[in-house]
Amino acid sequence: MGQFIVAKCHNCSFKTEFNFGGNKNNFQILCPVPSIQLKTLEFENINFIEHKDNLDYAFYSDKILKGNNVSNNTFKNFNLILNESNNYCPNCKGFKLSFNLKYLTD
Repeated sequence: MGQFIVAKCHNCSFKTEFNFGGNKNNFQILCPVPSIQLKTLEFENINFIEHKDNLDYAFYSDKILKGNNVSNNTFKNFNLILNESNNYCPNCKGFKLSFNLKYLTD
């Protein structure tokens, strides 16, 4: 089951929405994951299955984009885990980006 998540920075005005994980009918070929494109430093939601070995991306499931997750709440999709709080913000470059579930997808 996939998730539709809202990302919002508590330090600046950055806000976006994204899909995380595939649905029951397509999870073997589609697994959207939030990421930072390392050349442009922009937030992107890309298919992890196609880009997992692409060195041009850092995924929010990687430790490099995670700060101290004080709430210990996470979003999981198989072995990909997103922290709920204190993630890297591509706008202000701080670790104040939070993820909040908007709804589940099937």
